[in-house]
Amino acid sequence: MTNSFSVRRQHLLLILILAIPMLLGIFCKMDQPIKAEKAKVNFKNQVLVLQQTLDRDLQSAIAKGDPAATKKAFLELRSEYKWIEYYIEYFFPSTALMLNGAPIDEIELGENLVESPAGLQVMEELIYNDAFAENKAELLNEVKKMRLNLERVLRYNEQYTVTDAQLFDAARLEIFRITSLGISGFDTPAALQSIPEAGSALWGIKQLMSLYGDDETNNLIEKAITYLSRNPDFNQFDRLAFITGYLQPVSKAINNLRKNLEISTTASGSTLRDDAIDLFEVQAFNLNGFVGNATAYISKEKILLGKKLFNDPILSNQGNRSCASCHHEGKAFSDGLQKAAAMTQGKYLTRNTPTLTYAGLQRGFFYDLKAGTLEDQALDVVHHKQEMDGSLDEATKRINQSNIYRKEISSAYQNKNGDVDSWKIQHALASYIRSLSPFSSKFDAYMRGDKTQLSASEKKGFNLFMGKARCGSCHFAPIFNGTQAPLFAKSEAEVLGVPNQPDTINARVDTDLGRYTLYNYPQYKYAFKTPTLRNITKTAPYMHNGIYQSLEQVLDFYNRGGGMGIGIHLENQTLSADPLNLTKAEIKEIISFLHTLEDRN
Repeated sequence: MTNSFSVRRQHLLLILILAIPMLLGIFCKMDQPIKAEKAKVNFKNQVLVLQQTLDRDLQSAIAKGDPAATKKAFLELRSEYKWIEYYIEYFFPSTALMLNGAPIDEIELGENLVESPAGLQVMEELIYNDAFAENKAELLNEVKKMRLNLERVLRYNEQYTVTDAQLFDAARLEIFRITSLGISGFDTPAALQSIPEAGSALWGIKQLMSLYGDDETNNLIEKAITYLSRNPDFNQFDRLAFITGYLQPVSKAINNLRKNLEISTTASGSTLRDDAIDLFEVQAFNLNGFVGNATAYISKEKILLGKKLFNDPILSNQGNRSCASCHHEGKAFSDGLQKAAAMTQGKYLTRNTPTLTYAGLQRGFFYDLKAGTLEDQALDVVHHKQEMDGSLDEATKRINQSNIYRKEISSAYQNKNGDVDSWKIQHALASYIRSLSPFSSKFDAYMRGDKTQLSASEKKGFNLFMGKARCGSCHFAPIFNGTQAPLFAKSEAEVLGVPNQPDTINARVDTDLGRYTLYNYPQYKYAFKTPTLRNITKTAPYMHNGIYQSLEQVLDFYNRGGGMGIGIHLENQTLSADPLNLTKAEIKEIISFLHTLEDRN
């Protein structure tokens, strides 16, 4: 019996030994969702705090007609929102627009729907306004709308399953959001609270990272928050030092923690690579994220074919014009003319020729955003009577007669017989243009660690660009166009009030109605796409009508407050009409920074 008991004991011991790894695995797996669930609970609690501030403090102050108390409560509300911005933007992007979207009408063209803006930015315009008393009813209505949106968030949050991978991705994207938008004053142009609010956003990330028990990451976040608290002045804040010395190390530490915990990356909807840890790193973007489907993915063979077609007049019916006729590589694929030359000798088109560099990193094409893809743009240009006077059907016939082209098409599209069709021509051209995003400037080298690249003047210029001059609130880093980080899901158009002549005394708005020509919404009158500023030193003259010959003229226009600042009355101007009060020295420093955006290969 003793032997039998001993055997059973040995069997039990063996079972326990074999079971330990399995049990540890179960407990480890259980630990992961526990942290994610804790993050959900923390988010819920913070939303409840936000609701309390909204109802108890802000609504009360507005109802009493107390401007000072209203501003105080409003700033507290914004700070609390920023604490959970990473979570709301990631899991509730549509609601985020209603909570803190731009204070302009949102137009859904496909549904013929105009949605009025709502949320914190709308409140800010009403609060930081001389007509505060008159805005009381509207402000109370905004409070009501925000309450409903927060209640919706809480209901949906209960239903969501949140993963560790998603939370780390949300934190990663929030660092990018702070880098590109948060410290530029993008969503707080009147209160100018973007510096302390960046600290609030980082506190939210710190709370999240604390769940995963990493002192190094939290210490770096605390250092970033301390730097912000010690340097709160919007105009004087050193954004370049903050990004490179604080945000980039925080992002790297978060990524290292994710790897150490063996948490995978996840697809977030951003066109950045899922494992990109810095907006400015080499190949941060996934170019295929800007195409519709896998059949349109880019390849070396498609790029080479597209480059050849781009430079070949075979696409025009007269055989005398190619894409390169108006897009000169030496001028960053612009042409140096005020307006593009037409096919008819001595005639010109209605708009300036834009650069094609970085054109693939946007969501709309042409100045009026009439094309949704580069493929659509190529179709339009080839068939335009005064641009190329071509026909893709006819070009297809000519190209199919070339054995050289057939061989290259076969290689690019895995098509044995090498036949081309209209779509392949469009797509090859688009693939080539998508490749024209080298990110090889002095500025890029500096942001990647080579601190010898920028002079003191160029550094000051970047800080002015992202701060006092407000350039970065429309030309979003790192592309410096109107495609907003960190998702890069939409390209913006702005109403600037560009004049028809470089005249600041008797200024009149240019007669080109922009997007309004295509869509008869009053909000679209004189609206034009915000282009990239990369390689801008090569692409003069400037603006959609080429009216300004120098960057000094352009900066003077913005410094005065755009069209309204030079006497043009536009009810729908989206650019602030307030003067920037930039000195001549500051304008010179901004221009010196813009020179650093010139690609070097």
